[in-house]
Amino acid sequence: MSRWLAEALAVAAKDLRAEFRTRVALNSLALFALTTLAAVSYTIGPYRLATEDRPFLLSVLLWIVIFFAALAGLDRSFVKEEESHTAPLLRLAAAPTVVWAGKLLYNLVLIFALMAMLAPLFCVLMGFEIAMPWRFVLVLAAGGYGLAVITTIVAAIIAQALTRGALFSVLSLPLLLPLLIIVIEGTTAVATGDLASYSESLRAIVTMAGAMTIVSAFLFPVVWRD
Repeated sequence: MSRWLAEALAVAAKDLRAEFRTRVALNSLALFALTTLAAVSYTIGPYRLATEDRPFLLSVLLWIVIFFAALAGLDRSFVKEEESHTAPLLRLAAAPTVVWAGKLLYNLVLIFALMAMLAPLFCVLMGFEIAMPWRFVLVLAAGGYGLAVITTIVAAIIAQALTRGALFSVLSLPLLLPLLIIVIEGTTAVATGDLASYSESLRAIVTMAGAMTIVSAFLFPVVWRD
């Protein structure tokens, strides 16, 4: 197990080093998120929503920005291996589950970095008040993991396709839509202080993310070898 984890960390570290040199995914994530946030804050602002509508509508806006920023930047985790012709070498050097775990860790770092930058900025610019801050962090973390695990397996499936960008969105959205609904409900609950709804939403997020993790772990070796 320790060797498997060390190899997965090595794959993630390789991708992170390459990303920090090129900054393609980081720039895509940051530019899309900041541009969308600037447009939303300028158009709507913190005071143009009715007080009773704020928790739900601001939760929707926050997760829409996060989701579409992720779609703009997380599709290249396997594409760059195909473009640089390093995929055959990676297939020889590491087991499929090691590659999957390493790519998942890489996407997790990117999505958590995006959330760490975007969520506080969104709360300040939009006047989004959170009644349960630590539970808000848990919802973000669980939702971010679910987002990462879904986009990782979809990125592997479309890596060798000709129309990768369009195909990534088409395949990702049906899988991400149920997660989006649940995380919006969870974020609304932590904003209003509804502990019962928060607990139900968090359990649903964890259940869905866990199910996608198991499915991805079994599906990826077939996708990766083909």
